[in-house]
Amino acid sequence: MLIQKLLFPLLVLFAFAACEDDDDVTLDPTKDSGAPVAVYKDSSEGRTVVQGAYSGLCRTEDGITAHFRTEDLIPGNAYTLWFVVFDDEPGPPSSTYASGYVAGESGEATFAGHLRVGDGFDAPGTLTTFNTPLTAEVHLALRTHGPVQPGKIQIQTQTMDGGCTSGFPSGPLLHPDSDEVGYCANVQVAIHPAQ
Repeated sequence: MLIQKLLFPLLVLFAFAACEDDDDVTLDPTKDSGAPVAVYKDSSEGRTVVQGAYSGLCRTEDGITAHFRTEDLIPGNAYTLWFVVFDDEPGPPSSTYASGYVAGESGEATFAGHLRVGDGFDAPGTLTTFNTPLTAEVHLALRTHGPVQPGKIQIQTQTMDGGCTSGFPSGPLLHPDSDEVGYCANVQVAIHPAQ
């Protein structure tokens, strides 16, 4: 397990290094190849961009690698990042886990994840396996799991509903973040259009 925790960040770094000469991918938020990260503010305002936040998506024939850097998180809250992949055919998107993290005092966090061709989805929609890395529309959805709960940090940072209590917002829409125990909702998203 410790070896996996050490090797995974290196694999993500190598995957991005393989893309560094690709004009379609950059982690520089001033370039057009990244996607702004939007956060829900108020239903009358719609989505607003989190200043200083950005997302990059590296596409190769073997898969996609995501980098998602954000701010304005609630310190001590658990968060998960999800690949949400839309098929060429109409229908619901498919999603799978990318990364998890507990926000520190700064409220800033960086997430990274990789999805390989042939990988299955945790929540299949029209797709059961990932097979369109070069063309798929990919959303990176950040989900809050509320404050870390004793004995639940692993499920809060590695599963869709870890630590969640029923009665809170669900579905693909963005909702405000909260420091209420058991609150889970999608709070930020970066959209990488189909190529």
